[in-house]
Amino acid sequence: MNNGQSVASAVYQIKSLILKYREFIVYGIVGVLTTAVSWLAAFILKLFLNDQIAWQNVVINTLSWAAAIAFAYPANRKYVFESKNQNVFRECIEFVGSRITTGVMEVAMMSLTVNVMKLDFWISKLLVSVIVIVANYVLSKLVVFKIREK
Repeated sequence: MNNGQSVASAVYQIKSLILKYREFIVYGIVGVLTTAVSWLAAFILKLFLNDQIAWQNVVINTLSWAAAIAFAYPANRKYVFESKNQNVFRECIEFVGSRITTGVMEVAMMSLTVNVMKLDFWISKLLVSVIVIVANYVLSKLVVFKIREK
């Protein structure tokens, strides 16, 4: 095999891997962009609200979470799961419901790991984030964007 064939073979293998794992790769990209939307929204809201005042902190976090979901649903629908479901309203409600579920799960797991188990906050945040990302993917794949029989 000459050098040109080796390069062509490597390119073919990389392309095959990208196609095989396309959904995971795009899910990761959309996840990073969703996080950026959330952080940008929080940054903008902090220009007008004081995060040291409890109710304003709740407003900042709730609205930045909502902005992230408003971005994440259409991005996941179109680019990750390539949904063709005609009932967009139902699908959107299921998406928001699944994100509320994992949001509650995240708060509960953080309370358990930090306040009960006395683990370090950031170690807990990392572990819980991984679990929530996986749960969000599974719920999206198996519930929200599953292919439905007609």
